[in-house]
Amino acid sequence: MVPMLGSALVMIFVSSAPGRAEIRQPGSAEALEGAELNFTCSHGSITTETIAWYRQLPTRGPQFIVSGYQGIVNSMDPEGALYIHQDRKSSTLALRRVRLADSAVYYCALRDTV
Repeated sequence: MVPMLGSALVMIFVSSAPGRAEIRQPGSAEALEGAELNFTCSHGSITTETIAWYRQLPTRGPQFIVSGYQGIVNSMDPEGALYIHQDRKSSTLALRRVRLADSAVYYCALRDTV
């Protein structure tokens, strides 16, 4: 993918908390600034755990993004939403308009782990 003039390439890496959940997504994704990116996390069989997403910027620890139990939960930074599927076996973090500052490693986990 070749960036258009005046656009920056955003690199996103996804992972999951060890033993907690499994990402069904390529190990990385890239998009031009302003594009939408979706990451799906498969949770398998869960009961009462809250689904949480984090991001880790270079040289920093994990930072909480958003969590929820069911339905749709909006995220302010980065701008987007967490969609928890009705069967609660997966969730999707949708970043609405990625920015260069959103380049990071993204993690999904069951319950608040940080």
